[in-house]
Amino acid sequence: MTNGNQGRGIPAPEIQPNLQNLKFSFKHLDAANPKFPLTLCDDGFLRELLLKIKEFSGWTVDQFIDQNNNEHRHIIFFPETSEPEGFTSVDLEQFAYHESWQFQISQNQHWRVHGVLIEDTFYVVWLDPDHRLYAANAD
Repeated sequence: MTNGNQGRGIPAPEIQPNLQNLKFSFKHLDAANPKFPLTLCDDGFLRELLLKIKEFSGWTVDQFIDQNNNEHRHIIFFPETSEPEGFTSVDLEQFAYHESWQFQISQNQHWRVHGVLIEDTFYVVWLDPDHRLYAANAD
C-alpha cells in the first residue's frame, strides 16, 4: 500500500501577513505596581506616550513586530529583567501564549512601555519612565 505523500515532505504552513492596524488597550494597566507607579509619569512622559500611540496606530501589526533595537521595540525576555516572573498582576491564562513587548516612547529618554500583543491589540501593562525593568537594582 502506498501513501500519496510518499517522497514529499509535509508542507510548511503558510504564514499570513497581519496587515491590521495596531490598537492599544489599557485594560490590564497595573497602576498599583510599586516599581512602575503612575506618579512617575510626568506631563512630558504622558504627552510623548500619546504621540507614540498615535504613530503606532497608523502601523500594521507586521510593521510593529519587526523588532528594532535602535527604537528599543522588542520582545521581553523576563528572566533577564528585574521582574523575572513577568507580568504577575495580570491573568496569566489569557497572556500565556502571547509575547510580551516593550517600546521606547522618546528618542531622548529612557521612557518605556511594557505590555502584551494579542492579535492586533497591544495591552499596556506597565509604564516605565525610569526604565526600571532592565535596571540591575530596580526596587
